[in-house]
Amino acid sequence: KKPVEYASVVLLWYNKDSVITGTLANGKGEFLIENLPVMVSYRVRISFIGYKNFEKRIYITPPDKIEVDLGDVMLQPDETLLKEVEVVAETPVFSTQIDRKVYNVEKDLSVKGGTALDAVKNVPTLNVDADGNVQLRNKNVTLYIDGRPTQMTLEQIPADQIERIEVISNPSVKFDASTTGGILNVVLKKNKKPGYNGMLMGGIGTNDRYIGMGNISIKEYPFNLSLMGNYNTQINYTKGYTRRTDLFNNTVADYYNQDNHTFNKSQFNFFRAALDYNLSTRDLISLSANFPMGNFCTDDTQLFSSLSKNKTQISHGHRVNNNDAGFRGYTGALNYKKTYPTPGKELTFDVNYNYFHSINNYTYYTSTIIDSTNNGFSTIQKNDGNRFSNQVTSQLDWVNPISDVKKIEAGLRTNYEMTETYNDTKNYNPFINDFVTDTIMSSNYKTIEMINAAYFNYSSKTFWDIKYQLGLRIEQTYFKGILNRNNGTSISFDYYYPNGWDNISYMFFPGIFLSKELSSKSELQFNITRKIKRPNFFQRMPFIMFADNKNYRIGNPGLKPEFTNQAELNHNLNLGKNNIFSTIFFAYDQQPISNTTYPSEKDSSVLVNTFVNGKSEIEYGTEQTIKWNVLKKLNITLNANVYWTAITSDITYKQPQKTYSGWSYTTKLILQYTLPWDINFQINGNYQAPKIIIGGKTIPMYFVDVSLNKMIGTKWMFNLTLSDAFNTKRMGMNTASDYYIQEISRRREARYLRFTVSYMFGKLDASIFKRKRNNQPNNNMNGNADGLDFN
Repeated sequence: KKPVEYASVVLLWYNKDSVITGTLANGKGEFLIENLPVMVSYRVRISFIGYKNFEKRIYITPPDKIEVDLGDVMLQPDETLLKEVEVVAETPVFSTQIDRKVYNVEKDLSVKGGTALDAVKNVPTLNVDADGNVQLRNKNVTLYIDGRPTQMTLEQIPADQIERIEVISNPSVKFDASTTGGILNVVLKKNKKPGYNGMLMGGIGTNDRYIGMGNISIKEYPFNLSLMGNYNTQINYTKGYTRRTDLFNNTVADYYNQDNHTFNKSQFNFFRAALDYNLSTRDLISLSANFPMGNFCTDDTQLFSSLSKNKTQISHGHRVNNNDAGFRGYTGALNYKKTYPTPGKELTFDVNYNYFHSINNYTYYTSTIIDSTNNGFSTIQKNDGNRFSNQVTSQLDWVNPISDVKKIEAGLRTNYEMTETYNDTKNYNPFINDFVTDTIMSSNYKTIEMINAAYFNYSSKTFWDIKYQLGLRIEQTYFKGILNRNNGTSISFDYYYPNGWDNISYMFFPGIFLSKELSSKSELQFNITRKIKRPNFFQRMPFIMFADNKNYRIGNPGLKPEFTNQAELNHNLNLGKNNIFSTIFFAYDQQPISNTTYPSEKDSSVLVNTFVNGKSEIEYGTEQTIKWNVLKKLNITLNANVYWTAITSDITYKQPQKTYSGWSYTTKLILQYTLPWDINFQINGNYQAPKIIIGGKTIPMYFVDVSLNKMIGTKWMFNLTLSDAFNTKRMGMNTASDYYIQEISRRREARYLRFTVSYMFGKLDASIFKRKRNNQPNNNMNGNADGLDFN
């Protein structure tokens, strides 16, 4: 006879199965339930896996009987249940569902001590471009945190605070119509067990990498409190190059070569607090706040040379770009959720606020020497930038299951976002030994965007047990941008959908989803939706974001939204511990947003890299994800995506309309193996083939990460990760026009080795903050002291 720790104890009404409250038995098998209404009859039910339920009727009748002692309760083994108990396998790194793919971050060894961006690069179907943008099938995804849009970036979220990442490739009308590239939903960890638990982690790595993180969660009904803090710093030394051939009348005019040597030091801090409070057993209110912040320091030294068409050096020099940047922000969320006795029926309402302030200061030092005269000249330019962003989003959702197979979903949403960016550009004047404001480059850029939306979904089942969901989302979009320059001039631009009958169709976004279970192991699903992609802030920002002596990148404030019609056919096949998920997809884009490069009108030797609306784009392909449990200790997840793209450009800088098309593919591999002494070994491999862009193709990118992990007992965990083991992770592009042929190559980070140690602590206890027993009669006949609703 031993105490049954963690046995479940629930209190029910005598004449119905409505749960009033409950708790868990402690390590001695003891439990206590307090503050109950008197003059009431109850049933106590005690259960534990492998044992028969114990149930007893009790009464509370003051003044003589305000306490009930059940004495020693003996739980009898249930031989039938014990025979049917099945040990379920541990949660895999990657799993598939019919409408989404789920990547369990805490099971990936390679991201311990990293950021969410480190985690995303391992997610099958997703790719990270040269700027850190996450793409799904050649389109940027929309980032959600806990099911709601956010202004935070993946680099601001510690990977160790993420429970899982969900990839929804073709979201239903319940989600924003702007999710053209799909949704990347980051689900943060949340305490689900009564008691307290937490983790302390420290790490060190090459390139001056230091990591520190701590979190604690405390849960006792009706409260659930979580606190965490994170520190992450690193240094990267990287190299890059630019090789360009200038053309005139289809013949070589000259050559330009550049080599980059970049030093970057970054520091991230992230703090989070979250509180859940149960107003009643069916009413939950949640408050959460995130406080991300960071600082960056970059020195980019560029060695350049210009050569004649005979490859004789004409000039050479160097340029140093110093960048001091930082950001501060906070996000707050207030959520309310009400459930009903009908399973699945619920009402939710939430308000989210995001505020960010970023500083971006550049200093460009350029020195050029003319080889024929050995004379030179130097220039110095400063760009001081500030950005302020405010976003408020509110949403109301209603789910009402009409029957076991019929369901109605409806909701309203409004989003307001205002950003202000200030850029002060100054050039050094040696004659006055001071800086002079560049009135053309200096400006104040302000944008206002408002989106109002409503949606309706109806789900049911038709002949041959085919499930269907028919939905319609209506969105009203307003955007206005105002560019004020220091010379007194200003430019404003806006768009409003719909603004008349001519574009009334731009506000309707239908969605159709069909699914059919072919067998208990096989399911087929088809969906088709219409989406909108609005230009993001950086694509519209008319400031220089990246520059060297012959190239600069700048946004295009006149960009228009991109509209997409896309369809998917999915098949999910479960073969025991193995799984095959297959997809065929098709997308047609109107006025797609794409990168483009053209010579500057002021200086044709300088290339402008910016964004434009193309005329149309067609993409189709297939994606296969295989999860294969080869041996008891060996698991493999393989993903392959093969697709064809055709982009028709618009007319830009004397360039005719042209179509760029071709095939591309991506592959990813996750291999996990358990070595002797329970040491876990993991390999992550990635390959991205060249893909089509306007004017050319990207260069291939490939890398391999290797990780080792050892758990000692239940509290200590040690992790070692070698990122980019063969030092091959490089991004770039090859572009060409009638005026130039160019290849650019860059790196985001250098190869590194990282070691982390984690210590986990906690106690499963349903009554952490025990209160003194109240021996006085409780005359409250309507509920207990915790405000539980007994109606």
